[in-house]
Amino acid sequence: MGSFSIWHWIIVLIVLSIPVGIGLVIWLIVRAARKPAVSSRSTVPVSASPQPSAEARLQELASLRSKDLITESEYEQQRSAVLRSV
Repeated sequence: MGSFSIWHWIIVLIVLSIPVGIGLVIWLIVRAARKPAVSSRSTVPVSASPQPSAEARLQELASLRSKDLITESEYEQQRSAVLRSV
């Protein structure tokens, strides 16, 4: 081994680092593939905006009805749905 030049050592290190590099790439791919599966189970969906109160929803329905944007039957249906959710 004493007759090895620096170039021989560089080639030996490159040849030995190839399997290590391949193993590292495989490990990173497997880790990345598992990460979304774990995080998707632990996340809790959060609504974009809080639901308005029943009072606010009823006022909105009354406003829509007074402007003739919804019919009387639509108003009654939505009103009963709001009251059932309370």
